[in-house]
Amino acid sequence: MNTTDKNKSPRRLKSVPSQELKERKLQLLKVLPPMDQVLRGSLITRHVKCGKPTCHCATGVGHASLYLSSFYHGKTQMDYVPAAWEQRVRTGLENYEVAQDILSELTELNLELLRRRDNG
Repeated sequence: MNTTDKNKSPRRLKSVPSQELKERKLQLLKVLPPMDQVLRGSLITRHVKCGKPTCHCATGVGHASLYLSSFYHGKTQMDYVPAAWEQRVRTGLENYEVAQDILSELTELNLELLRRRDNG
């Protein structure tokens, strides 16, 4: 079992011994990314014209700016991401994806252990 294997299903876990399920849970918990470095959203590049008639953007595409688009409480929010923060934001987004995959697999493992009434 591995966090990138989307073909694993709870039905296939029935043939795996309980001890292996428990060991996999421990492995997953060890590789869970730091929860204080998780971001949900998408990075978007916007091209904006500054309005100066002599600027290169007046006849071109515009100045590129990076934004984090996120959806919370029924609203989409766009937050500007300074160049110095780009890698930090990308890491937070990657951590979110990894955490989601790990949580999904942990849920499947816990469900199978519940079905077996194994509280390990």
